[in-house]
Amino acid sequence: MGGRRPLPTAVKKLRGNPGKRKLAKGEPAPPVSDPKKPKFLAKVAAKEWDAILPILRQMKVLTEADGKALAAYCHNYARWIQAEDELERLGIMVEEPILGKADEKGNREIVGYKYKRNPCNGISNDAQKLMKSFLIEFGLTPASRAKLRIEKPSEPDPFESYLAGNAVGNAAKPN
Repeated sequence: MGGRRPLPTAVKKLRGNPGKRKLAKGEPAPPVSDPKKPKFLAKVAAKEWDAILPILRQMKVLTEADGKALAAYCHNYARWIQAEDELERLGIMVEEPILGKADEKGNREIVGYKYKRNPCNGISNDAQKLMKSFLIEFGLTPASRAKLRIEKPSEPDPFESYLAGNAVGNAAKPN
């Protein structure tokens, strides 16, 4: 199946439906709420969960259904930090021993060294790419935020308020 993934209706509404296409009806819309933090998250991932959750809560984009995506983002954040720590410790290049021919017992002697890129470079880059994809999904990059349009809640209709028993201004409530 090729092509772009379809955008959720909520995202289309936030972007102002730039294509002016008919919006889907009946699309599931889980209520905005905090998902439960998984117990399996590593310490660094759990700390990132606690740091990013208030931001997502304030943006009103997080639902209980988003828990696994948020956990995956936090997991990749922790992996990125771990890889960067290893790069700091070992450097971006590492020595790899060059082994000579095996003797009659199968032992091989180190005859030299060559330098190669530290594998943590790739681990760090992969984690960053995955983190970015999750950040885009949650609207947490400048480009993804620029596409969102938050609609202000409309003013309550005074007549609807009156019918609901909420008098507006100096109007008396019905007895």
